[in-house]
Amino acid sequence: MTITMKKYFAPCALLVSLVGCAAPPYPAYAIENDAEQVANVVVADGSLQDVVRIGEALVERTQGGELRVIIPVRNIDSESIQILAQISFLDSNRHSIGDTSNRQVKLIGAGSTVDLDWTSVKTEASDYVLRLSWNK
Repeated sequence: MTITMKKYFAPCALLVSLVGCAAPPYPAYAIENDAEQVANVVVADGSLQDVVRIGEALVERTQGGELRVIIPVRNIDSESIQILAQISFLDSNRHSIGDTSNRQVKLIGAGSTVDLDWTSVKTEASDYVLRLSWNK
């Protein structure tokens, strides 16, 4: 009996240790089913990762040289959700430039998509990371 238990216990322990390795933040999933995960958007909780999907971002330069980012966020749940959204602008090497928004509360209705819109205050911004979490 002990030998049989060891046979089944070892693979299970390995599986638990591998699954347990994933720690927040988690990459966001794209709205399109065949698209890859969205590298610039992370979610703080696995349960939030299950209900939000991210569309293709519009990233452009303003006339003043700042970076403007518009990101569609969809709630695929059957209930409205409240999230906190915070963006940090980065330089071309993906290092922080000290240009981070405050955390903003966003209400997204069931099955709805909202566009989140930010503009950097520094012209050296060339990339970004958006963090989403539950508004608790």
